[in-house]
Amino acid sequence: MRRLITTLAILLVVVVAGMTALVMLVNPNDFRGYMVQQVAKRSGYQLQLSGDLRWHVWPRLSILSDQISLTAPGATVPAVSAENMRLDVELFPLLSHQLKVSQVLLKNAVIRDIPAAARELPPGAPVAPEDGMSSASLTRGWSFDIAQLNIADSLFIWQDAQGNQINFRDLNLSIRQDQVKQGQFEFSTRVSRNQQNLQLTVNGHLDASQYPQQLALQVSQATYQASGVDLPAAGINGQAEFSASWQPAAQYFRLSALKLQANNSDFSGEIAGQLQPSLSLHARLTSVNTDFDHLLAAGGNSDGQAVVRVVSAPVIADRDDLPLQDSWLRTADMDVSIHSENALWRGLQLKNLSLQATTSGGITRVATLNGQSGDGHFSLPGEVDWRSTLPQVSLRPQLQNISLQPVLAFLQLPQAFAGEVTLQGQFTGNGFTHRDILTGWQGQASIRVTHPNTGAFNLQQMVSDAVAVNSDRVKYQPEQTPVMPSLDGDLHLTPGILRFASLKGEGNGLQMDAAGEVDFRQRTMDVTFNMLMANWKGDSRLVHLLSGQVIPIRFYGPWDKLSYSLPVTRVLNGDFRNELKSRFNQWRAQNPEKHPTHP
Repeated sequence: MRRLITTLAILLVVVVAGMTALVMLVNPNDFRGYMVQQVAKRSGYQLQLSGDLRWHVWPRLSILSDQISLTAPGATVPAVSAENMRLDVELFPLLSHQLKVSQVLLKNAVIRDIPAAARELPPGAPVAPEDGMSSASLTRGWSFDIAQLNIADSLFIWQDAQGNQINFRDLNLSIRQDQVKQGQFEFSTRVSRNQQNLQLTVNGHLDASQYPQQLALQVSQATYQASGVDLPAAGINGQAEFSASWQPAAQYFRLSALKLQANNSDFSGEIAGQLQPSLSLHARLTSVNTDFDHLLAAGGNSDGQAVVRVVSAPVIADRDDLPLQDSWLRTADMDVSIHSENALWRGLQLKNLSLQATTSGGITRVATLNGQSGDGHFSLPGEVDWRSTLPQVSLRPQLQNISLQPVLAFLQLPQAFAGEVTLQGQFTGNGFTHRDILTGWQGQASIRVTHPNTGAFNLQQMVSDAVAVNSDRVKYQPEQTPVMPSLDGDLHLTPGILRFASLKGEGNGLQMDAAGEVDFRQRTMDVTFNMLMANWKGDSRLVHLLSGQVIPIRFYGPWDKLSYSLPVTRVLNGDFRNELKSRFNQWRAQNPEKHPTHP
């Protein structure tokens, strides 16, 4: 045991002495020109090293440098600049004065993928045809043949074709690969833009064997968290796994075998697209459960007032002051197909929800947006124009036997009316929020309400009770349980006000029509139901009179404190009694022989 310890001590002394001697004998600055030459040879980029290079011997033999920069030919700003660089080198090649780098570490780096950092051809230089790019020309760009690359606490600036810049802050990247360019990578970053934040962490397998023609990734775990304005209060977070490929020359990407979890929603399928010259996206996704209420931002606060988003300019401001989703929708070409077995949208439980939409030139055309709600079916084709400050929406809704209660809940109307709605119409407006729809949209539609039910406000019973208070000589005795007839008519929506002139129905001894308006801004309503009821029993004179008398029931006032007016109840004050008496006397005067005057 003592001999083993002695041997290890001797080896340690030899190694320390050898490295010390190496540090003293080999000047790392001797490799400065070699490194600049190799970088230029392999990539065409100009490497600049500031200050003297120096050795660092623990925990591994390394060369340290101060500020460094990599600049493309003709570029006005460096593509890569860093405050510190560390090159981990192998010991034995140094004995023959050769430099072999096993790992590169960049700290506090700034990586730019912007036009100012791109390669610029000198004036008059020949330009190769776009479709004739050879593999040799591609390999003159970046190539990755380092065993390990680490980038820590850095910034990546990316700019699209429209000039919108996105800053990836706190970027940390670690790539380890073998001789056949297969390896592992770990990546994390934070994106902030116009008070929207995204934190992203990705781990997976790397296949760089065909790089720079193609880079393939197998992402085993990706976690993310998004928060900020125009997003749900609790944000959006989840995880994903997928296979990805990236073709730098064509700026083409493809995600396949995608499994994405966002809050309590799930998606699977594939996404492909192109980043340049403008964003092009093709997505085919399916979902078992999609909860839009926890994926989309609420349109307003609890009291129905609009939430005003105030955007203050950040220290480093991007050129476009729109949220990412808005700015991209203005310029992107998209073809999206989504199918969800179960979906939740603003409290509505939906089944078999299908969406097929295309976006081009800032206009989204929704060819299919349909599904089931309860026993009913809906279809909402239309268009959205993103080129204005607020998106301009045009919808052609078609509803079949949709329950009215969830619709009333969405409109924040009292749950005093039930039934099933069949509707076909055309509506236009600006914006998607709840307040936008109720106060800024307009249009018209034909509507049919089947199985209408006023719940606690049983209209026939209200009239019957009012007449019974006035007289016990007549009663309302329908042949069967009173059922309100289906109502058919038209409705008109102007900004903030919903009007319907006449919704008519007849059946089961009842004729009725409804007219009035609902004011969404003031949260008030004024609706009148005109009732003509048969099946009165009792005194024939009163039966004859009531069977031909239209009795209006008016509901009016604030939604949360509705009042109603029923003229029959004025019997107690003599108004309706006088009207009945006048008509009765008129009728009796026309028939004196049937009703002689008593002395």
